[in-house]
Amino acid sequence: MGLLGILANLFYCADNKSGFKPGVLTARGYYVENGKAYFYGGFSNASVIELKEANAEKFEAFDKRFPGNVNASEYAGDDKVVYYLGSLLKDADSETFEVLDFGLGKDANHVYSRHNVISDDAAHFVKIDGGLFKDSQHVYSGDQIVSDDPNNIKYLGEFGYIKYFSDSKGILANKIRIDSVDVQSFKPLEHGYAIDHSQVFIIQDARLEKVENAHTPSFEVISRFYSKDASSVFWRGDKLPGANPATFKIISEEHHCSCDDKKVYHQNKVVPNADPAKFPVGKKFKYCNDSEIVFE
Repeated sequence: MGLLGILANLFYCADNKSGFKPGVLTARGYYVENGKAYFYGGFSNASVIELKEANAEKFEAFDKRFPGNVNASEYAGDDKVVYYLGSLLKDADSETFEVLDFGLGKDANHVYSRHNVISDDAAHFVKIDGGLFKDSQHVYSGDQIVSDDPNNIKYLGEFGYIKYFSDSKGILANKIRIDSVDVQSFKPLEHGYAIDHSQVFIIQDARLEKVENAHTPSFEVISRFYSKDASSVFWRGDKLPGANPATFKIISEEHHCSCDDKKVYHQNKVVPNADPAKFPVGKKFKYCNDSEIVFE
C-alpha cells in the first residue's frame, strides 16, 4: 500500500452505512457498523462506546440533518432518541429536536445545555441580538440565567471584548451584572470601562470594580491600562499619587511605566528618586520597576 493509502486509513476509515469509522488519528464522531451505532471520542476520550438505545437502521449524525450548522456534529440520533457527545439526552424527542448553538439544543418540550435541561419553555426559547437566548421567564448565557426580565432585555453593543445588555433592573456586561447603575445615562467605553452620570466602572479579570473618586464628566480612557479625569490619573482604576493629568504621558504601556512633569510611576506607585526632567537625552527606555527607571 502506498503512503497516501496508509495515511488515508489512519485518518479516515469508512463503512457503507455511515461514512465514518474511527481510525488511529481520526477525530471523534458517530458511526454504524454491523447493525449497531457507536460513538468514538477521539484522543481525549479514546474508547468506542456502543449507543445501545439507538436504532442503527435510522441512526445519523445531525450534521446531515442540519447541514451548515457547525455545532450539529456533536449530536446524533434516530427517529426517537438524541445523543450529545455519545451520551443519551434524557427524554429528548428526536423528531422535533434542533441544534441551536454550541452545546445547546431543544425539542418540543425542553431546552438542553449539553446534557442538562435548562428550560421547559421550549416554545418561547429563542436567540436574541448579542448571542444570548431567552424564554418567557429568563435570559440565558449558555446554561446560566443572567436576567429575569426577558421582555426588557436589550443589546447595547460590543465594546472591546465585552457585550453589553440592559434590562429594567440594570446592565449586563457579558455575564457580570451592574445593578447599581443609572441605565439611562450608562455608556460603555473602551478597554472594559463604562460610566453613568455619577460613576465610573471597570471590568477586569471577570469582576466588576468601581473607579473611586473619578469625575465622570471629564473621565476619559487613554489606553488599556491608563485613564484620567480633570484632576487625576488612574492605572487600571487605581489613582496615581499626585499625578498631573495635564502633563501626564505613558513611557511604556508594556512595562506600566509613566510620568508627569515631576514624578515617574510604575503601575500606580511613585518610583523614588526618579526625575523626568533628568531623563537622559537620546537614550532609549529599557525598563522600570517600583524602585528605578533604566535607560539603555
